[in-house]
Amino acid sequence: MKQFKKLWLVGVSLLALPLMMLMTQPHSVRAEKVNYAVTPIYPANQTDPNLGYYDLKVKPGQKQTVSIAVQNSGSKAAQVDVTPTTATTNDSGLMNYQPSDKAKDSTLKYAFSDLMSGSQRVTIPANGSQTVTFTLQAPKADFAGKISGGFYVSEVADDAVTKSLSGKGATLTNRYAYVVGVVLHQDGQPTVKPSLRLQAVKPGLVNAHTAIIANLQNTHAESLGEMDIKAEIRKVGQATVLYQNHQQGLQMAPNSNFNYGINLKNKPLKAGRYQLKMTVKGNKGSWVLTKEFTITRQQANKYNDKAVELPKTNWWPYIIIGLLAVIILFLIWLLWKRRKHDEDETK
Repeated sequence: MKQFKKLWLVGVSLLALPLMMLMTQPHSVRAEKVNYAVTPIYPANQTDPNLGYYDLKVKPGQKQTVSIAVQNSGSKAAQVDVTPTTATTNDSGLMNYQPSDKAKDSTLKYAFSDLMSGSQRVTIPANGSQTVTFTLQAPKADFAGKISGGFYVSEVADDAVTKSLSGKGATLTNRYAYVVGVVLHQDGQPTVKPSLRLQAVKPGLVNAHTAIIANLQNTHAESLGEMDIKAEIRKVGQATVLYQNHQQGLQMAPNSNFNYGINLKNKPLKAGRYQLKMTVKGNKGSWVLTKEFTITRQQANKYNDKAVELPKTNWWPYIIIGLLAVIILFLIWLLWKRRKHDEDETK
């Protein structure tokens, strides 16, 4: 679980006001200093105090408190939100611990956020610290594998920033967040390895570019790291590779899924029957997955029309050729009409 060995900082830029206002009104940029930090407070059932994240061995039905310390090194009080979150996999192929509206995976039996008490907003005094405590209720039944999640700690937006965003000037500010990972597991349970399944495959757009989107699912309660994915797309029954893609360093959370995008490199989608082959290698196994899928003419036209940087058909040559054809046919008709008229006069 290398992704838990450190706290990472997430910079989120907030920018408001329409483009025209940005072009006509003065705006300022605030460089924010990170004045707070977080430290896990390990309970007695922590397996290793040197991990940098919570690795808790729990028993069925166990109820306990889990605490995290937030330090404020700034000269004024700060407010932060501390939110327990369930680990998911984002569409970049990375484990994600941010609060998300993404639907739970169909194979996820125990979501970490459902086992913890709710989010808390706390005020940290200047040059002080605050301990934030949550209640963990472990599943009543035995479970194999791991339940993964984290504490997402984010600063509350400054009222002055909010007001400036709604005023005439535009303000760009940075907001930061820390994540401390949490893993729950039980003793005496069978070893679980990740298991991948290729679900729906369909045409679409990725960053406004034509793509084939394949939903990849990890159906077991174990994470997968160091993923190397090679994707190849062929027409059904043919050997020629039409599109291919290769990505490295991806991850998947336990019992999660994500949409893996295969960029067509500004080539238009074409209707037909295709086969996707994905070769996946990771630190806990390897898989070869295949699935056939169809691109309809309606889908191809829909996404090709919306795609950027896609060569568009130049209709002018066809229009000119069509007009020339009509003119030529008209002239032929006139010549035929005149010849017929001349023949009638000579009779």
